[in-house]
Amino acid sequence: MKGLGKQTISAGQLAILYISFMVGSSIVYVPNPMTQFAGNMAWLSITVSALLGMLLLSLVLYLFRCYPDDGYTAHLNRVYGRWIAGVFIALLILMLFLMFSYIVLGIGNFFNNTMMVETPIYVFNGLTIIVAAYTVHAGIEVMGRMYFLLTASMMLAVVVIVLLAIPSAKTETLLPQFAEGIKPVLHGIYFSFGFPIAELFLFSVILPFVRKDSRRDAGKWLYAMTALSWLLLLTVVIITLMTLGPLAGDRKFSLFAVARLIEIGNFLLGLEAVVGIALISGSFMKATIVLYILNHVTVRFFKLDDDKLLLPAISFIAFLLSMTMFRSEAEFVFSIYVVWPFIVMTVGIIPLMLAALITSVKRKSGQN
Repeated sequence: MKGLGKQTISAGQLAILYISFMVGSSIVYVPNPMTQFAGNMAWLSITVSALLGMLLLSLVLYLFRCYPDDGYTAHLNRVYGRWIAGVFIALLILMLFLMFSYIVLGIGNFFNNTMMVETPIYVFNGLTIIVAAYTVHAGIEVMGRMYFLLTASMMLAVVVIVLLAIPSAKTETLLPQFAEGIKPVLHGIYFSFGFPIAELFLFSVILPFVRKDSRRDAGKWLYAMTALSWLLLLTVVIITLMTLGPLAGDRKFSLFAVARLIEIGNFLLGLEAVVGIALISGSFMKATIVLYILNHVTVRFFKLDDDKLLLPAISFIAFLLSMTMFRSEAEFVFSIYVVWPFIVMTVGIIPLMLAALITSVKRKSGQN
């Protein structure tokens, strides 16, 4: 088997990994807080966030074109120098530990609140991390191939829910517009840009794994998948508002709640269980991609030759974090809704934007 750092993927496989990362957990967790923050104008917040995401993606692709053969940590070292880049990379590693632990904890909370309420959460957290670690151990080539079916099943579940929920939808719940002014829309933009749009910067780590003969198509695929991510999130938010109405902001796991309302005759009932498994597979895919990036960045930071040496330790630390970070679900929700977007923007976006700016200035002055 090839080492993790020597494996390659096609532009199409990159697109599959990207859409599963962008839509994965957000399809389950975004509609509820978005309707809390922005109300009936949640669609506008998501649209603005997606446009900002396109700009961010252009910076990611610009740096990739400038340093096509360097990993993300390598071109940070090239732009900032070893010591400043070391600080940024160390903060990125801490952010990735938090991100992976959050996703794992989110999966556990989903099962504890919906289908298996009496099972201890450490069972879900532990199983998720073990399976994710084995998937990362198999490598990005395996992930690129296996995620096609998982992503297709997740999207099929979303399409089925939306189509079957249309008879229960009421357009009048989308009114009035701007009932409370622009502030709720800005709040929604802050949240939806921080989670999940701004997280796309992490694909700076994945892009160098694309085979050289496929790289010219990578940007097109990523722009297309960003647009598809926006369309899926927009559709889910709108159908949630139209079916749940004023309760949309109060129901956790909004799409799962919509699935519970679906009833066709007296024979098509209980779709939420099957749909829930399909949806939570998206969170698992995102968790695995984050673990892969975390492992890769950490190995490069410590300049280790074995890409798999730290994987068990990283997985175990993440399990401990998922079990001990929060004393209550309310603390977890506050961290995701308020703190996490700020972390992503400061730890991830600011260094990336500065790197793109410095690189542009150097190239224009002929220094690079």
